[in-house]
Amino acid sequence: MIFKLMIGIVLLYLLYRLTRSWKRVGAATKAKPLATGEDLVEDPLCHTYVPVTHARRVEIDGKTVYFCSEKCLKQYKLERKQQ
Repeated sequence: MIFKLMIGIVLLYLLYRLTRSWKRVGAATKAKPLATGEDLVEDPLCHTYVPVTHARRVEIDGKTVYFCSEKCLKQYKLERKQQ
């Protein structure tokens, strides 16, 4: 009798842990929406669209240019020097 009770408790605990891990995985995979009304800008190097608030902004030849990351900005400047 006690043996069956112990097995039942262990099974309930494992079921609890399994459902908890499923909830964590499901919450982690849901994409968070962008803020409503926020403009997207295109990176001229990799052509990725990023929100204006997250973009790296630089003035080049009097024109504002937006980049998705510092890496793309450096690569863009390097390619402009080579031309």
